[in-house]
Amino acid sequence: MNEKFTPLECDDDVILLEKDSFMVSRLKELIEEEIRNKLQQHIYEYTSLYPGVSMLEFLSKLSIGQKKINLKEIQHNYVTECQLLKVGGHCWQKGKLKIQICTSSVTPYHNQLYLEFCPEQPVEHDFILDEICKIVQSDK
Repeated sequence: MNEKFTPLECDDDVILLEKDSFMVSRLKELIEEEIRNKLQQHIYEYTSLYPGVSMLEFLSKLSIGQKKINLKEIQHNYVTECQLLKVGGHCWQKGKLKIQICTSSVTPYHNQLYLEFCPEQPVEHDFILDEICKIVQSDK
């Protein structure tokens, strides 16, 4: 199965996740806020009562044997079932939502967020409407 995800560029489109619906712009805000909050949380060492490093610091450093590697960028990818209602659309379209987040340990409060949608069934293109549009455009 060849899944074709396309970017959700219209902030006024609506995403339905289970029973909750969000405009794309609001969903982006909520995801960014949630990621920021989670990355700021501190990890507690079981041997100490004091908080350790933040999640972002914890995830940005790897120790492989004697080698210490500092990661400048961490990417998170999530895919979940959803429905999409496009502005001007007539019905909900079932499919998958891909959420891609790129977190920088250099600039921790500047995450890059991308939302993409893949329809369960491809949208059938109405070629008759295209022909009508061409006729209308040529009459102008």
